Amino acid sequence: MRAQRKLTVLASLDVAGYTRLMERNERHTLMTLARLRVRVLRPTLAEYSGNLFKTMGDGALVEFPNVEDSVLWAIAFQSAMAEWNKDKAEEEAVLIRLGVGLADVYVSGEDRFGAAVGFVTRLQQAAPPGGIAITHSVRWQLAKDIAKEFDRTEWVEFKNMEEQFEIWLWRGAGAQPREPHGIIGIAHRPLRTPPSETRAISPPVSTAPTARPHIGRPSIAVLAFDNMSGDPAADSITDGVVEEITATLSRVRDFKVIARNSTYAYKGRVADVREIARDLGVRYVLEGSLRKSHDRVRVTAQLVDAASGAHLWADSYDGMADNLFDFEDEIAEKVAGAVHPSIQQAEIALAKRKKPESLAAYDLVLRALPHLWAHRRGDNAEAIRLTDEARRLDPGYARATAVAAWARAQHVIYSWTDEVEKTRAEGQRLIDEAAETVGDDPTALTALATAVTLLSGDLDGAGHFVDRALTLDANNAWAWSRRGFIEAYRGNAETAITAFEHSMRLSPLDPFSFNSFNGMGFANFVSGNYAEAIEWTRRGVREKSGMTWAYRDLAAYYALAGRLDEARSAVVRIEESRPGLTIAKVAETLRFVEPSVLRRYLDGLRGAGLPE
Repeated sequence: MRAQRKLTVLASLDVAGYTRLMERNERHTLMTLARLRVRVLRPTLAEYSGNLFKTMGDGALVEFPNVEDSVLWAIAFQSAMAEWNKDKAEEEAVLIRLGVGLADVYVSGEDRFGAAVGFVTRLQQAAPPGGIAITHSVRWQLAKDIAKEFDRTEWVEFKNMEEQFEIWLWRGAGAQPREPHGIIGIAHRPLRTPPSETRAISPPVSTAPTARPHIGRPSIAVLAFDNMSGDPAADSITDGVVEEITATLSRVRDFKVIARNSTYAYKGRVADVREIARDLGVRYVLEGSLRKSHDRVRVTAQLVDAASGAHLWADSYDGMADNLFDFEDEIAEKVAGAVHPSIQQAEIALAKRKKPESLAAYDLVLRALPHLWAHRRGDNAEAIRLTDEARRLDPGYARATAVAAWARAQHVIYSWTDEVEKTRAEGQRLIDEAAETVGDDPTALTALATAVTLLSGDLDGAGHFVDRALTLDANNAWAWSRRGFIEAYRGNAETAITAFEHSMRLSPLDPFSFNSFNGMGFANFVSGNYAEAIEWTRRGVREKSGMTWAYRDLAAYYALAGRLDEARSAVVRIEESRPGLTIAKVAETLRFVEPSVLRRYLDGLRGAGLPE
């Protein structure tokens, strides 16, 4: 089923100087924010029909039924915050940034996803502490007496966005004139056509930690697709499909995507793919064609390794011209889901062919991934070794640090180490380190979410990292799978199953998809559907040869289904690979699971014969 979308109004808010406040007095800061939510945030939202649908540490996202209510709420909230801070010392004041924008979003239950969510978050970062930033599209819909409260600033360009945006700022009595530590990810540029009345605001350069670029990251060009229908009118459909694919792939941070205007120059030209790749400086090329017959449209796409000319992946998609926008979205989602793991596998193969002396941190992390996915003790130890070597070569590489934490989390959760507390402490240290520099890397954010879940059991914290990953890349299959596990551990079986299904649909070629099979097994166990739990978990075991930890799940599911002989056989398989495993040890490693779900799981293991 196609994900539901809608046009809505979103407000994003976060605490300016949150890290500084937490470092000064963590407990006091958390208590203060809790009081603010109760005494200021929720009462004002209730007055203006705001729906607080997501909280993210020091930030939140709110949905409103219309533009006017959202802006009136923003002014009322910031005015109430100014009153709250009135008698407080400067270092005790809590200043909030607010951004309000129109957003075309995906709807999943009570949650909202898509690139527009990330845009509103970036817009919020342009607001001064204690102030509000809105876009021109919001301001022109306001009544004049409200609109005049906002001053125009110069056009700005947000990080990772080619377009420039005209923003308007509200500065109440409690707002600071400028951001003390910089506005993250915003580059002020001259206007393309400067209006004479524009008043410039020049923020200082950001000093916030961001993810560092790494040599060797792959690049891809999406070439103009060929119109094979003979109908010149189909050119616009072809261009629309390519535009949507390019935009969707650009949100995948694992590779660089060449801008559309650079590749458009090759439209209609007969040229060798390898020559185009050399001209554009890319490693991979996506090319394709479109055929249209009456109302039916067929798009064929193929991914080419430009260096060798080898075809890495190809597929075709059919749709109807009368449902064009939906068809373009669907094509872009499916192509991105297939291209991402195909490039990743090609990069892993390339890294394996490199000589040890030529390996960079990026290559070492690529080499570590298949060992991490193997879900075997020896392989996981090798993943730890490789990521540690990557960190030695590049101490600031947040992805290496996050994956190293993930690997240690697996060592703990699957009982692959006798030094549980030491390994747990190492993993926690890596989590803390990576969290400071992870920036906007969805893969690293997902690795962090996994490590946080398995090591500290902080499902809210893990959910925060997953939310950030999906805000940056709504088609990230790993992040959707991790969301499924978080929801399953909370006992929300239906939500978990939806997330796992979405992950598998996004990336059916993903070498890590077997983990979603295991997740589907656990989610069905949560719902009490033991037969389905067994079938999904067995499918995961078949998919990943040598993965023995899943027999722990199977032992519990078989016992609860009354299949005791198979349950005991599964326990034998577990004890062969993990001598000395007990109910108590399993309970400790799974302490993050919702208590009633965990009790049922442990009862299953008892019925299967695992010792206390």
